[in-house]
Amino acid sequence: MATPRLYRRFPALLYPSFRRYWYGSFASVSASNLLYVGQLWLIEEMTGSEINLGVLGAMMAVPGIVMNLVGGVIADRMNKRTLLLCTSLCNTVLVGLLTILDVTDIVRVWHVYTIAAAFSFITGIDWPVRASIYPSLVRRPSYLSAVSLNAFVWQSNRMLGPAVGGLILWLGGTSVVFSICTIGFLLMFFILLTIPMHDSEHSTKTSAWQELRDGVRFILINPIFRWLTLLTFLGMFFVQSYVQQMSRFTALLGQGEFEFGLLLAAGGLGAVIGTIIVGSIRRHKRLGYVMLGGGITSAAATFAFALAASNQQFYLALTCAVVGALLATFFLINAMTTMQLAVPHHLRGRVMGINTIGFNLVPLGGLFLGLVADRSSLLIAVGVGVAVYSVFAVLSLFSISLRRLGRTTIREVQA
Repeated sequence: MATPRLYRRFPALLYPSFRRYWYGSFASVSASNLLYVGQLWLIEEMTGSEINLGVLGAMMAVPGIVMNLVGGVIADRMNKRTLLLCTSLCNTVLVGLLTILDVTDIVRVWHVYTIAAAFSFITGIDWPVRASIYPSLVRRPSYLSAVSLNAFVWQSNRMLGPAVGGLILWLGGTSVVFSICTIGFLLMFFILLTIPMHDSEHSTKTSAWQELRDGVRFILINPIFRWLTLLTFLGMFFVQSYVQQMSRFTALLGQGEFEFGLLLAAGGLGAVIGTIIVGSIRRHKRLGYVMLGGGITSAAATFAFALAASNQQFYLALTCAVVGALLATFFLINAMTTMQLAVPHHLRGRVMGINTIGFNLVPLGGLFLGLVADRSSLLIAVGVGVAVYSVFAVLSLFSISLRRLGRTTIREVQA
């Protein structure tokens, strides 16, 4: 049971609706991470191809990217509890179907691709709703607490999900992984049924197309949002996308399912450590430089990971994965917090929905790496991606808004 000290630090836990939603999020986010691990390994077993892993990444990404734009508008116009009930039930059905196909040994590559695309389509609605749901669960003084607790769910699952997934793959195979995923999404559905969620005011005065344009325009005309969104997208596509090829890196290292899970979990461990550290520097007077420095050094650590894997240095690669993820949080968590604090409430679903496109760019970037690696090597592919990102990160230093971040308020920087 939570202690009074925990409630003081995270007052969102005082709200029963939020607590139930938070528990349900653990189940569904864990299921999402396990599903990712299972799909990667299933395609690796069936094809052993960088290109096929990249195509899987595209299937995981493109429908979600399209729907993230629409999903933000939907999140601002419709009842969020109803939307999450629908997405949870649809995910349960999709992953349940994949489980049946795998258990009966009739699964084919196109089955995995199709289900991955459908799942991406649904999460394209689900993620913007989750990014904007907190005012429906807690009052304003507890909002930042709710955001932090949600970040903990995602970051801790990045660490535990792949490690547990690798162990389950080793013990029972992909069908067991998919079975557990199905249960996780079903739990989220039933928990949502118990939550008496009040909803915020719906935006219905203008057309959906106009509302989408308003969200995009807000990002484009505000330097802070423009640069942070661009760098988030580039970092996810060119740097963090190496995880989409993790099964190939595992093969380069001469390792198996368990080590595959450890390599993925290493990124989660680094993210958790980084999240803890970020809490102490969030108000750093040179926050802009801290963020950009974290992004650039994270890219360098990612290249070091690829170099270690190419030379079959497993423990060095594992260490680089931890360090890279740790440094990446210096940018990602601070960027997300900055935008959450500054975005107007009536635009929250749309703006944060656009920002969640970055998460879908990770698997899509895997296709880019796969295409480059097919003509050269994974090391060269990662090197090209790191170079592209680093160029834009250095260029962003010319932005006065980013350089001043931390020394002034968000609204003063925007002015």
